[in-house]
Amino acid sequence: MSQRNFYLTSAMELRHGENAALLDSANPEMAVALTTGMLLDSVAIRIGGPRAWDEDLTVDLVLTDEQRHYRLTLHNGALTHRVVTDPRTPAGVTVTLTKPQLLGVLAGKGLDGIATTGDPAVLTRLFSYVTKPDPAFPIVTP
Repeated sequence: MSQRNFYLTSAMELRHGENAALLDSANPEMAVALTTGMLLDSVAIRIGGPRAWDEDLTVDLVLTDEQRHYRLTLHNGALTHRVVTDPRTPAGVTVTLTKPQLLGVLAGKGLDGIATTGDPAVLTRLFSYVTKPDPAFPIVTP
């Protein structure tokens, strides 16, 4: 959203109250356009921090089409991710997939046909802390 659109949206919200979402973040066309880092950030901001406070888990994502290895860590209610080249410690689960398969997993299609090592329940626990986004989230008003 450009700065100008942000100000216009904010002004509309102040004048007329909360508005319906202008952007559908669940739109598959939008998800395809995001980088893997952006996709992981979109999951991280939806973690229910207080519920996940005592959780400590690690998920490795090996994206074969990008030739990248991402490590996701949920600790103290926050999900972080980074690119790793040489993981020194094993993750709770390692998922080897392509970006289109990752989009499917994030959309809730499961792990059918996707290689995993470790405990797949770790991924289920991670997704149990992801909250549903509110498309009409107020930008300005409390």
